[in-house]
Amino acid sequence: MTDTPSESRLDRLEALAETVLLAIQQQGTQIADLRESIAQQGAQITEVSGGIAEVVAMLSEQAEQQDARQAESDQRFENLLQDARADRQRIDEALARGDRDRALNESEHRAFRETFQTLLAEVARIWQQLKIGGGQTVDALNPEIKGEC
Repeated sequence: MTDTPSESRLDRLEALAETVLLAIQQQGTQIADLRESIAQQGAQITEVSGGIAEVVAMLSEQAEQQDARQAESDQRFENLLQDARADRQRIDEALARGDRDRALNESEHRAFRETFQTLLAEVARIWQQLKIGGGQTVDALNPEIKGEC
């Protein structure tokens, strides 16, 4: 049996249709595979995004904690600096008082030495007068003192 040209054409069309159908089925499978791959990648991206969000939140919290620690440290430093300045002022005032006290003490000491030297000179003068006066004793000069001694 010989095939007629229309049968031959039909056979070729049928073969071509089967080839196209097979190609469409393969492409459908590929499309399904691509969709599944895209879905998996989407899930992975979502998972990674969640992890990234957790890391960002953790870093943000750590930054806030660090800022709080830094602010506390800065405040403590300022307090220490103020205390040091107040201590320095008290020391300067104490040094100034010490300088004034030392000057006053030196002045009083000088006056005391001068007064004591004057007193010693007066005692020496009186002693000399007593010696010149003929060797009299204190009893002879002032009889009231003898009774008190």
